[in-house]
Amino acid sequence: MKTHTIVVDPKAPQADAIGQAYALGADALAADAVERVLAVKGRARGKPVSVLVPSVEAIASLDLSLAAGIPEALRAFWPGPLTVVVKASAKFPAALTGATGTVGLRVPAGPVAQAILVAFGGPVIGTSANKAGGPDPGDAKTVQRAIGGQIDVLLDGGRVALGVPSTVLDCTAVPARVLREGAIPRARLAAAIAVA
Repeated sequence: MKTHTIVVDPKAPQADAIGQAYALGADALAADAVERVLAVKGRARGKPVSVLVPSVEAIASLDLSLAAGIPEALRAFWPGPLTVVVKASAKFPAALTGATGTVGLRVPAGPVAQAILVAFGGPVIGTSANKAGGPDPGDAKTVQRAIGGQIDVLLDGGRVALGVPSTVLDCTAVPARVLREGAIPRARLAAAIAVA
């Protein structure tokens, strides 16, 4: 098996396959990178953007407070299609959290996304690589047509099967609330985490 290391500016928007669709990513802790991703997407400033991390352990470096037992319970679902909404720490730029003061974290299962996250060593924005409101891109050609002239790197991971979106769990509430039931059914979550 051949491996490649790609070194790029983490503040520069990049697109790659994360498993469910192609994602637009950049350094989630750099305000200028966040602003640039939002500009590429044409996304409204009041809407938060998801953040990808390589593992549950990576959350510790982000100064987030999670209810007791939540990090351990997340191990049953991560890596995978679960986005967990938590109160954002001061490390995250305001543009990333929108007007909510929260951030949605996810650990993607795709090997390309995992390799990028591990190599980068920090949280990465993870939003669909398209214009706001557009269809999720399932291949690099679709990304190229939609935003290709505005990103610095497009990593072609082949065609991905567009699937059910991630389940979104709000962990700012006690008990946690399911905001969107997606790939992980509510009943499966409720077996591991107290869910309202």
